[in-house]
Amino acid sequence: MLIDFSDSAPGVPEQELTKLFERFYRVESSRNRNHGGAGLGLAICSNIIAAHNGLIKAHPSALGGLGIHIELPVQS
Repeated sequence: MLIDFSDSAPGVPEQELTKLFERFYRVESSRNRNHGGAGLGLAICSNIIAAHNGLIKAHPSALGGLGIHIELPVQS
């Protein structure tokens, strides 16, 4: 099963894409727990997908923002 999400601008700098799935990571250093979440959402997603032998990747979206690509194996 393939799932793709695409967001419009603003995007995430390419050098930050691999870090998005790290626990507590935030692209904007000005954001904090009171105003921008805990930085755990994509790390949790990554762990859930890995537990199902899947793959999650971040990439620049054709819309100018962030794209997320998820691959999950299908069992019959």
